[in-house]
Amino acid sequence: MPSPWPLRSGELTLRDARPEDVETLLAFRNDADVNRFMMRTHVDPEVFRADWAAAPGSETDHSCVAELDGRVVAMGFLEYRDAGYHPETPKGVEALIGYIVDPRHWGRGIATDLARGLLTAAFDRLGMRRVVAYCNRDNAASVRVLERAGMRREEHGVEDSRHAELGWVDGYGYAVLAEEWRGEASGLREVRDASATAAPRRPLPGPVRGESWPRRSDRFVLDLATDDDVDQMLAYRNRPEVGRWLLRETVEPQAFHTAWLDGSDPWSFIARLDGRVVGSGSITVRDGQGQPGGPVQGCEAEVGYIVNPEFAGRGVGREIAAAALDLSFGPVGVRRVVAGLYCANTPSRRILSGIGMRLEQYGVLDSWLPREGWIDGDLWPARPGVAHLANSGAVTTAAALVPAGVEPSR
Repeated sequence: MPSPWPLRSGELTLRDARPEDVETLLAFRNDADVNRFMMRTHVDPEVFRADWAAAPGSETDHSCVAELDGRVVAMGFLEYRDAGYHPETPKGVEALIGYIVDPRHWGRGIATDLARGLLTAAFDRLGMRRVVAYCNRDNAASVRVLERAGMRREEHGVEDSRHAELGWVDGYGYAVLAEEWRGEASGLREVRDASATAAPRRPLPGPVRGESWPRRSDRFVLDLATDDDVDQMLAYRNRPEVGRWLLRETVEPQAFHTAWLDGSDPWSFIARLDGRVVGSGSITVRDGQGQPGGPVQGCEAEVGYIVNPEFAGRGVGREIAAAALDLSFGPVGVRRVVAGLYCANTPSRRILSGIGMRLEQYGVLDSWLPREGWIDGDLWPARPGVAHLANSGAVTTAAALVPAGVEPSR
């Protein structure tokens, strides 16, 4: 794809980087004041040079430099990224932008002009449908830049990033759709503040009992799956009403068996009632995000659940979701939990909000579902300390999140 540069934005000229520019960029990229809020507080000079040398010919990386009166004063990042999680999600339609300004030129509106230029290139020259950007909540300057550039805050990640000096801090996510950029849509939903604690609508199920499998929730035996359990799950897993809001509408039976029985995911569990599988849950541990050297390894978990439709409407999903959170903050020992759903999945939204999770992200048209096209997705967090989580002995104060549309990791 042809380069979108050069492009004029305010007083800036945005253009492809030349070899002689890279040393100027490197001189301020590793400045301590510049990289204070970045995930990478330092870049390797040789890797940095190689990345910039490759950018002008890249199909996916359209990074640029910003000139003011003939001097390079900033660098801009414009990269394609895969949108959504569904395997059939269209590719090459969403971009991520970022910017770094030489501190000698701070306070002159350069970052705002650069951000607007990156958006112009993304929408008007590259034909993107959506552009996103992220910043630390404490980075007030970047918050102002992104909002002045016309981006909408759609995510407030509570204590979702580890900062070397500040500890666990909040992150903001911004987005803008092509329709908004063209002035064809406005007033779309935002998430301005997700820090409030949400109370469960009614008493939560009790804590999970047992030191090893099988364990028990209030009504169910929670256990690792057997061959018979997987056969029972397959009897309903590929039914349309079950697969509609999952990332894979159907599964291949043998692969499903193998995934459940190979022992690679020790925290995925099934829920039995009188020997029958009423549903399943998963807890997949993963690394958090943060600056180098922080305690981010294995500090998060992604949870999901599927309910046997024969037991729908009996609180099965609520009890399995509560059990997954209880196990995550208890024996698994993570500080933050995530999962996911499409916003149109009303039953799951009720489950998550009903167990005391709060809305942390509302992604407008950020998720792909083949039958529906682009639809909204959202994230719901909660903190340990409510009912079953407090009873489980969890001592962490981190947030628990549930994002959108994820089934157990099978």
